[in-house]
Amino acid sequence: MENSEEAHELKTEQKTKHRFHVLAVDDSQIDRKLLERLLTVSSYQVTCVESGDKALEYLGLLDIQEENEYETPSLSTASKPQVSKINLIITDYNMPGITGYDLLKRVKGSSWKDVPVVVMSSENVPSRINKCMEGGAEEFLLKPVTLSDLSKLHSHLLNSITHYSPCDKDEQEKDDQEDVIVNSVVNSNKRKATSSEPSERRSRVKELHVA
Repeated sequence: MENSEEAHELKTEQKTKHRFHVLAVDDSQIDRKLLERLLTVSSYQVTCVESGDKALEYLGLLDIQEENEYETPSLSTASKPQVSKINLIITDYNMPGITGYDLLKRVKGSSWKDVPVVVMSSENVPSRINKCMEGGAEEFLLKPVTLSDLSKLHSHLLNSITHYSPCDKDEQEKDDQEDVIVNSVVNSNKRKATSSEPSERRSRVKELHVA
């Protein structure tokens, strides 16, 4: 029974981690692939993009930026791609065009402001680190990123306010219902195991009296 409970707890933890969706941004294909592998191994759902522009586009912020700069009509809600939930954004600092710091500022000034942002860099520059932390970054990681670095992210993920699309809400509700069913079955098995023990004892006592 203990093994069954441990297996259930492990499954629940993995399922919880898999619900966390990380947006990884890096212009280096090698670093991007490494980050994707580390996040996948850690049981996170990951989406990788190669630039700050692509990240803004994925978050639905690129059209807003262009509209503010050039006063062009934005896409209608019906024609915009549906944005999936994002629980954390991890971005390289030094990228052409929109840098990691630029992306950080854009995110913190938008409806995604409550999503934790982690900045990475291969250069240990104190002034750069301080600027990002003061700008709202949760962590500043030095490359190459390791599994131990990613373990620091879990607390930020747990504290994040999740942004859902309608389909994500349905999926979340479905997962919650499954968890309720699983917990109900586990508790039922516990009660059966507890109630069967006295019955077995009574049977043994009865056999002794008959003998």
